[in-house]
Amino acid sequence: MNDVVATPDAIRRYGDSAASMAQQVATAGAVNQGATMAAMAPAFGLIGQEYLLAYAYAQANHLASVAELATVHAMTAVTSYQAAGAYEATDEGSAGTFRALGLSAGTARP
Repeated sequence: MNDVVATPDAIRRYGDSAASMAQQVATAGAVNQGATMAAMAPAFGLIGQEYLLAYAYAQANHLASVAELATVHAMTAVTSYQAAGAYEATDEGSAGTFRALGLSAGTARP
Protein backbone atom coordinates (compact mmCIF):
# COMPACT_ATOMS: atom_id res chain seq x y z
CA MET A 1 0.00 0.00 0.00
CA ASN A 2 3.00 2.31 -0.15
CA ASP A 3 2.98 2.60 -3.94
CA VAL A 4 1.26 5.47 -5.68
CA VAL A 5 0.28 4.73 -9.25
CA ALA A 6 -1.10 7.50 -11.43
CA THR A 7 -2.00 7.19 -15.09
CA PRO A 8 -1.76 10.69 -16.59
CA ASP A 9 -3.78 9.78 -19.69
CA ALA A 10 -6.65 8.50 -17.53
CA ILE A 11 -6.50 11.69 -15.47
CA ARG A 12 -6.66 13.72 -18.69
CA ARG A 13 -9.68 11.71 -19.88
CA TYR A 14 -11.38 12.56 -16.59
CA GLY A 15 -10.55 16.20 -17.31
CA ASP A 16 -12.08 15.86 -20.77
CA SER A 17 -15.26 14.51 -19.18
CA ALA A 18 -15.39 17.40 -16.69
CA ALA A 19 -14.84 19.93 -19.49
CA SER A 20 -17.69 18.38 -21.46
CA MET A 21 -19.97 18.55 -18.42
CA ALA A 22 -19.07 22.21 -17.94
CA GLN A 23 -20.03 23.02 -21.51
CA GLN A 24 -23.28 21.03 -21.35
CA VAL A 25 -24.38 22.54 -18.03
CA ALA A 26 -23.64 26.09 -19.22
CA THR A 27 -25.52 25.54 -22.47
CA ALA A 28 -28.52 23.96 -20.76
CA GLY A 29 -28.72 26.80 -18.25
CA ALA A 30 -28.61 29.50 -20.91
CA VAL A 31 -31.24 27.80 -23.06
CA ASN A 32 -33.48 27.29 -20.05
CA GLN A 33 -33.29 30.97 -19.05
CA GLY A 34 -34.12 32.29 -22.50
CA ALA A 35 -36.91 29.82 -23.21
CA THR A 36 -38.58 30.21 -19.83
CA MET A 37 -38.67 34.01 -19.85
CA ALA A 38 -39.85 34.11 -23.46
CA ALA A 39 -42.74 31.80 -22.58
CA MET A 40 -43.69 33.62 -19.36
CA ALA A 41 -43.87 37.22 -20.63
CA PRO A 42 -46.92 36.86 -22.90
CA ALA A 43 -48.65 34.51 -20.47
CA PHE A 44 -48.81 37.08 -17.67
CA GLY A 45 -49.12 40.29 -19.66
CA LEU A 46 -49.61 43.61 -17.87
CA ILE A 47 -51.54 42.21 -14.92
CA GLY A 48 -48.81 39.78 -13.89
CA GLN A 49 -45.81 42.11 -14.20
CA GLU A 50 -44.92 42.00 -10.51
CA TYR A 51 -44.99 38.21 -10.51
CA LEU A 52 -43.00 38.16 -13.72
CA LEU A 53 -40.33 40.43 -12.17
CA ALA A 54 -40.09 38.19 -9.10
CA TYR A 55 -39.90 35.14 -11.33
CA ALA A 56 -37.21 36.77 -13.47
CA TYR A 57 -35.19 37.48 -10.31
CA ALA A 58 -35.51 33.85 -9.19
CA GLN A 59 -34.53 32.66 -12.67
CA ALA A 60 -31.48 34.94 -12.62
CA ASN A 61 -30.41 33.40 -9.30
CA HIS A 62 -30.93 29.96 -10.78
CA LEU A 63 -28.85 30.85 -13.83
CA ALA A 64 -26.08 32.18 -11.57
CA SER A 65 -26.05 28.86 -9.70
CA VAL A 66 -25.95 26.90 -12.96
CA ALA A 67 -23.06 29.07 -14.16
CA GLU A 68 -21.24 28.43 -10.88
CA LEU A 69 -21.71 24.68 -11.33
CA ALA A 70 -20.35 24.91 -14.88
CA THR A 71 -17.33 26.80 -13.55
CA VAL A 72 -16.68 24.09 -10.95
CA HIS A 73 -16.68 21.45 -13.70
CA ALA A 74 -14.38 23.60 -15.86
CA MET A 75 -11.91 24.13 -13.02
CA THR A 76 -11.99 20.41 -12.25
CA ALA A 77 -10.92 19.83 -15.85
CA VAL A 78 -8.10 22.37 -15.56
CA THR A 79 -6.88 20.82 -12.31
CA SER A 80 -6.96 17.35 -13.86
CA TYR A 81 -4.81 18.48 -16.77
CA GLN A 82 -2.38 20.19 -14.39
CA ALA A 83 -2.19 17.10 -12.16
CA ALA A 84 -1.46 14.84 -15.14
CA GLY A 85 1.34 17.17 -16.22
CA ALA A 86 2.74 17.31 -12.69
CA TYR A 87 2.78 13.51 -12.41
CA GLU A 88 4.61 13.24 -15.73
CA ALA A 89 7.12 15.94 -14.81
CA THR A 90 7.83 14.30 -11.45
CA ASP A 91 8.20 10.90 -13.07
CA GLU A 92 10.60 12.28 -15.69
CA GLY A 93 12.59 14.13 -13.03
CA SER A 94 12.93 10.99 -10.94
CA ALA A 95 13.91 8.95 -13.99
CA GLY A 96 16.58 11.54 -14.82
CA THR A 97 17.98 11.26 -11.31
CA PHE A 98 18.10 7.47 -11.57
CA ARG A 99 19.81 7.67 -14.96
CA ALA A 100 22.38 10.09 -13.56
CA LEU A 101 23.13 7.58 -10.80
CA GLY A 102 23.49 4.79 -13.35
CA LEU A 103 20.30 3.06 -12.27
CA SER A 104 17.39 1.95 -14.37
CA ALA A 105 13.88 0.81 -13.53
CA GLY A 106 13.84 -2.50 -11.70
CA THR A 107 17.51 -2.50 -10.72
CA ALA A 108 18.92 -2.19 -7.27
CA ARG A 109 22.24 -0.70 -6.31
CA PRO A 110 24.55 -3.18 -4.53
